Amino acid sequence: MKKGIILINLMLCAVLADAIAKKPEYPVENISPLVAPELIAEAGWAQNWQISLPVKEGEKLEKIAVFGPHLYVMTDSNVMFCINRQSGKLRFTEQLSVRRLPIQKPMHYDGKFWFVVGNELLVFDPEIGDFVTKETFKQVGSGIGSGLARNEKFIYISGSDKRLHAMNVDGYWQQFTATADNDSPIVSIIATDDIVVFATLAGNVVGMKPDKAEKIWQFDATGDIRGQLVMDGEDVYVGSYDSKLYKLGILSGLMKWKTPFHSGAPIRDSFSVGRNVIYVYNALNGLYGVNKQTGQAVWQVPSGEGMVCETDQKGYIYASPGILKVMDNSKGKELYSVNIADVEFYAHNTVDAVMYLTESKGRVASISVE
Repeated sequence: MKKGIILINLMLCAVLADAIAKKPEYPVENISPLVAPELIAEAGWAQNWQISLPVKEGEKLEKIAVFGPHLYVMTDSNVMFCINRQSGKLRFTEQLSVRRLPIQKPMHYDGKFWFVVGNELLVFDPEIGDFVTKETFKQVGSGIGSGLARNEKFIYISGSDKRLHAMNVDGYWQQFTATADNDSPIVSIIATDDIVVFATLAGNVVGMKPDKAEKIWQFDATGDIRGQLVMDGEDVYVGSYDSKLYKLGILSGLMKWKTPFHSGAPIRDSFSVGRNVIYVYNALNGLYGVNKQTGQAVWQVPSGEGMVCETDQKGYIYASPGILKVMDNSKGKELYSVNIADVEFYAHNTVDAVMYLTESKGRVASISVE
């Protein structure tokens, strides 16, 4: 009997040794605070939650965004995590595409995530945790920008053929196509039920009817456009390689400021439109807070890279290397700063006064600043 027990024990030891020798698919959860609790307390903030996402070996988080009640986090291998913003609970994990296939910036419409992956439209419903639409458009392909928009009747996608493709939402058949007069690639689209506006690489901004390829107005920047158009009420903001930020009336295409805001260097990336200021970044001069009404700079943070969140009077700014600067958006001065050295990525949250911070290895934190 003792020999049998010894044999079983030896077998169990061998199994355990083999299991320990193998690397787990996921690393051990990192539960150390992303931002030190004492720093949060000193700043008068409140931590809502922190979780550690199951990031695989060799995989990294690289994008985070707010979409309605959800937080969307993407890895460099095109895995999407969806987190409930209020509770911090992981809703689902989904592989959107193969690792190296580019995914255009998603759109949030009707409570769903809309993606263009290659020449396929993917619509994901976070409430059920599954795709509700997978539609392939052979004529579209992948454009160079993030051209995806929709309204009540149509979906608008920019294609590699330098055209805007308008698809009827009832059956996803193509209603019409449109292009700029100079046939420049379309890099960004916004849409309402009254008008569609698209921007081209050559610097054209075109307003057209939503149901036909008929131009209503055109504005020409003096430099290329590579970032996103941003709509705010009845205004649309345009950043250009000519270093200028333009504010146009969405229905007229006319300039709303006397002169555009001049940032001193090409505006390459998207910018954030807040309650009272626009947060504009360029690689040479850092981050500006620009008054929405006048188009004049309120403040400048040379080391600033982007806005994290804001209140009625304050802008919370990520600055290198790992510093959170709090700016007074009315008086144009820095109020204080906090060390957030472990933070690598953050959401541009213009919805409420909550910071969503993360790092490449998987930690995600929600911190209220009011």
